[in-house]
Parts: sequence; C-alpha cells; structure tokens
Amino acid sequence: MQRTSASDPPLATALFRVGHNCWKHARASHMAPVIDCANYYRALHEAICCARHSIFILGWDIDSRIDLIRGTEAEVQSCPTTLFELLQWKAKQTPDIRIYLNRWNYSVFLAAERESFSEAKWKLSGPDNLHFLFDDQLPLGASHHQKVVVIDDELAFCGGMDVAIARWDNRHHHPHNPDRADPDGSLKMGMEKRFNPYHDVQVLVAGPAAAVLARLVRYRWHFSRGKRAVAMRPLQGDELPASWPASVKPVMQQVGLGVALTMPHFHRQPQIRQIERLYLDMIAQAEFFIYMENQFFTQRRIAQALNQRLRENPRLKVLLVSCYNAQGIMERKAMFHARVIFRQLVEAHGVADQVALAYPVSCENGEEIPVRIHSKLMVVDDRYMRIGSSNINNRSMSLDSECDIVIEAESDVQRQQVAAMRNDLIREHTGLELAEIERIVSLDVRVAEFLVQLPHSRQHLRRINDERYRRERFTRLARRFADPSRPILPGLLTSRRVFSGMKRQIPFRLIIAITLVAAIALSWKVTPLSEFATPEKIVPLLEQLQNTAWAFPAGIAAYVVGTLIFLPHVVMTGTVVIVFAPVEAFLVAMLGSLISVSIGWAAGLGLGQKSLRAMLGKYAGKISQYARDGGVMGLTLLRLLPVAPFTAVNLALGMMKVPYITLLIATLLGLLPGTLVSVFIGQSALALFKNPDVGNFALVGAGLLLWGLVIAGTHFIARRWQKNLPQD
Repeated sequence: MQRTSASDPPLATALFRVGHNCWKHARASHMAPVIDCANYYRALHEAICCARHSIFILGWDIDSRIDLIRGTEAEVQSCPTTLFELLQWKAKQTPDIRIYLNRWNYSVFLAAERESFSEAKWKLSGPDNLHFLFDDQLPLGASHHQKVVVIDDELAFCGGMDVAIARWDNRHHHPHNPDRADPDGSLKMGMEKRFNPYHDVQVLVAGPAAAVLARLVRYRWHFSRGKRAVAMRPLQGDELPASWPASVKPVMQQVGLGVALTMPHFHRQPQIRQIERLYLDMIAQAEFFIYMENQFFTQRRIAQALNQRLRENPRLKVLLVSCYNAQGIMERKAMFHARVIFRQLVEAHGVADQVALAYPVSCENGEEIPVRIHSKLMVVDDRYMRIGSSNINNRSMSLDSECDIVIEAESDVQRQQVAAMRNDLIREHTGLELAEIERIVSLDVRVAEFLVQLPHSRQHLRRINDERYRRERFTRLARRFADPSRPILPGLLTSRRVFSGMKRQIPFRLIIAITLVAAIALSWKVTPLSEFATPEKIVPLLEQLQNTAWAFPAGIAAYVVGTLIFLPHVVMTGTVVIVFAPVEAFLVAMLGSLISVSIGWAAGLGLGQKSLRAMLGKYAGKISQYARDGGVMGLTLLRLLPVAPFTAVNLALGMMKVPYITLLIATLLGLLPGTLVSVFIGQSALALFKNPDVGNFALVGAGLLLWGLVIAGTHFIARRWQKNLPQD
C-alpha cells in the first residue's frame, strides 16, 4: 500500500490518525449520500455517460447483464441502460477513454449465483480500451470486498453496493415491485430472479477525496495485474465536476473525511486493520446517539466497545438495524448465531434499555415483508457519518479488502447536515416525522420509541429476536469458513500472476488438482450428484446385480468411486454390508480400499513433493520424514486414526513418496480391525432389524463394545509408539 507522502494535507482532527485508523485524510469539495440501489444505478449511469478520461469499477461482483435504468424511465434514455452495452458504447464513442473493471475472482461456492464466462465476454467483445480483471490477489478464504467507482479522477462512489443481481430497489421498498428482478445465476440460464425489498447506501464525493480513491483503484489494479493503469489527471479545482450526476444534489461542501482500509497480508502487502480501529475510536467518542445499519453484527471487540461506552455514558442510546432472515445455512450458523453473542455482549451489565437491535419491514395490503439490509453505515451523534463496504464481522476487520469513508462535521452547519442525513435514513425505516426522530435522538427518552408502530406508515422497525439461532450446531466450523479472521490455508496461494513467477514453488499440476477438487465440490452443490451418492440410491443398483457375475466387481467399483469422491469409509462399508454376505462384504471393502489407496497414492506421486511443500510450507519436510521413518507401524496407526478424509490421506502419502508396498501392508493392517467390526456390526444390525430378539440385541451390543475397544486400543498403541520415537 502507498504510504502517506509529505504532500498530503496536514491533520487537524480529533478522530483521524493517518496510518493508525485511516489511510488518507482529505477534503471533499462536494459530498452526497446515495440511498438505495435505484438511485445509485441512475447516478452511476449518468456519470458513465458523461465520462471523458477514465472509468474504474472495483467490486465484489460486476455483472454485465444488470439494467441500470428500469421501467418507463429506461424508455427515454439516449445512452444504453444495461451495464455491458453502456460500457461498450462509451468505449467506442470515446476512443481516448480507458475503462478498468476489477472484479473479485470469487469462491467456487458462489458460482451458481454469478455470471459465467464474464471474463471472456468482456475481453472478446470489448474494445481495446476496455480492460477486465479477475482479482485473485488474496489469501485463501479472503474476498475482494471493496466497492469503489471512480470517474475521470474527479468523482468517486464508495459504499456497500455492487452492480450485481438482487440489489436494485427504490426507497419505497414496496413488498412487490415488477422492476425488482434481474437475470438469475448463470446455472439458471434464461431464468429471472425476483427478490424482496433491499436497502443499501453509497457515498458520492468529488475533489481531493475522489483523487484519494483514484489512487486506491490504481493501486489495486497494479497489485492484481502487475501493470499500471492510465496516469491520473491533475485536480480540476473545487467546482462541481462535469461528470457529477444530475439526479444527485450535493449535500455538503468542503467537508473533511478519512478513508480507512482493511487489507490482508499477502506477498509484500502488509496487513492493514484501520477499519476496526476507526470503529473503536468512533464508539469511544460517542456522546448521545449511535445509529448503525449493517448486514451482520458478529465482531466481539466492537460489541464490547459499545457496551463499555454505554456503561461510561448513561445518556448514550444505540440503534442497530440489520437483517431478519439468514440467507443459507452458512450464514445462519456463522453470522446469525454469532449475532446472539454480539447482542449479549452489547447489552451486558444492565444497559439493555439503551440499545435496540431491529430489522425493517414493509407493509402493504395486509402483507408484511422484511427489508434486506446490505448497507454498512454508522452515524455517531451529529459529528461523524461513516459509509463503506465493511460488515461488523471478523473478516471485514482483518481478512477481506474493505474501504470505508468517514465524514467529519467541522461546523454547526455541517453537524446539522449530518443529523439531517441520519434522520432521513431513520424515517425511511420507521415513517416517523423528522422532528419526532430528532426528539428521540436528542432528549432523554428510550431508544425503543423508534420501534413504535405508526398506523399510517408502511415502514416499521421490529425488534430482532435471535433465540431461534442460539442452538445451532457446528457454529465454530461454520465461522472458520464463513467468517474467519485469518486465511484458511496461509501457504496455499491462488494467484495466476504469482504462479507465473513462482513455478518452482507451486507446480502447475497442483493448480489442476485443486481445480479438479473444486469442480467435484461444485458438482455436489449444483447437480443432483449428492442425491444419488447415498446408500439409499446405491443399494438398489447393487441389488439388481446381486445374483450375477457382475455383483462382486460392481461392488468393488462402487466402493472405489465412493471413497475417491470423499464419501466416508464407514458409509461405503455399511452400504456393501446391506447387499453382500459377510465374507463377500469384507472382501469388497478391503479390495475396494486397496484399489482406492493405489489410485490416490499414484495421483499424489504425480503431484510430487513440490506440491506438498506449496501446501504445507516448512511443515512438509517434517511430515514426510514422520511418514517415511514410521514404517509399517507408523502408517498402520495413521490408518487406524481418522485424521483426514481417506482420499486426502492417500494423496498426501503419494506426494511424500511413501513406498508402495509399505503403504499396502499398512493399509491392510490398519483397516482390518475396523472393517471386520463394521461388517460384524452391520450384519448384526440387519439381523436385529429383521428379528429384534435378545440374541440379536446382544450381538449388536457386543459389536459396539468391540468397536469401542478397537478405538481405545488404537489410541493406546499410538501413544506408546510415539513415546518410543526418537525426539528432535
């Protein structure tokens, strides 16, 4: 990241400390909030139509199919209204302009919701002055979450909005709106996605503040692609820029602001955690009212800071507005369960009456629908207004790339302007009159008065009750992947540019292997494969061949395929037990396991030790030595202990170049007791199901006891054997 230079403006502020809680401190000649996506898309469309020099779009997503202007308004436009057609038109109409699209190279698990082949679409169909980039310069598990647009280096948008599906809505948030529809994900070609009311906020700035964001988007382009974008234009003065959208009226002029970042440590880029520090510093300065809109509230340090400030200042009131429903199982387990803890921390020590956590609803014709909150906004008293991309969660504080802008009111007039913007946002969710909102904010009244339902209003705030998420299971595992504070695998790089310069460290064959595994994972998510890869589906197929010459080889083939695609070893053994007699089931399980081991080992051997070093770094040598020096005994214990998926272990042992014969003997010895017990328990369970008498109950009980003894004996032998190993 570029450091502050001597030419940067001096700091004269009680909040901003460059290098600590912000990246740059600058002044905006003009500033305005842009509320909800219909207004943002209209303003973006107008600015692009007027652009002359350069356009930078930096986003979590950039979907070429999105209509920026909708309904009857689109019929009178002189410029194209779909993003792809608009940028194509602009690039051809203005040959000297340079257009840069920087889109996150998203997780494979989001593929079903994204536009496919977008890179090819932009590069093959676009003019030479339109450039597209998939940004993958992030550690594994991080996302490129900054949402910044810069036009002609004279104005810039920043906030929570992407040009993506399921974002568009106007400030009315009607329960039903025919224009609230987009092309669906690429795997649902030709289908339309309709969605519920949606709320978001962007900020539009001009002048030196826009120049700061112009430097940021160029830094990200250069860091991600290794090439520099077009040079910046000099500042044009304090007049309203020519590309300023006509639909947006400036609200503040000559206002000071700070630009804060989160950036993960990656290559030469140090970790930057200014976003988190700025949240904590803003909370510490709050005197009478904090208003926050955010998609997620999970970050515990911020919860503890809110609680501390509430206890220090009994006058302080806090209104938090967020989402009602979780979208998907990971969001439910990782984010909404964590919000239960967040709320407990904020309300601890007797300050619950000073806090309201609520969600907005839209009511019409007897129907009530929650409004989805995607904004990332914070207003402290009437002094600071913060609009950006950061969620109140772990990943936004330390792992994802984020960008927030904080406006600082420096005069009574500017404080009135900040208060007016805040009150206008609250009115959108409550229907309260502006004077009533100001009364609740300023006087010694309960914050719960914001939740009073007005009979004449369509919009209301409802108190959030997250108790239904309290008993979610596997929440720690879900948070590790959905809301991590550090990379999932620090040693595993995903950068195409890095690969080209580090071929000796990261073999191309490893990239192919990772792609194949990702494709298998994606196929389980977006195809019916997971529905068919179950004992209920496999057993009938094998039973059809039960009395034929193909029964035995078909059972082995099913066992091999099942274990290779990461079905648990125990599940496959249980499947063949249902179909085959005990001896046949045992032979199918053992032979299938040995064949699967051989295939996995051979694949790992092909990947080689360089791939192992690329994944495990400095630990690769120690693990390889452990596997080789352990011999048959060490590998046998590895088989007895389920340390990782069966196929993953086989791949790793191949990359370590463990001798093949040693591996086969160890696999045979290691799987022998578990397979025997599994077959015994399975057959006893079938007999119990068919004839539930005392004898069969005793057999199942004996089998379970034997299984427990095998596990206990394995751990005992492993500990004894490890004690006898030579220590470093």
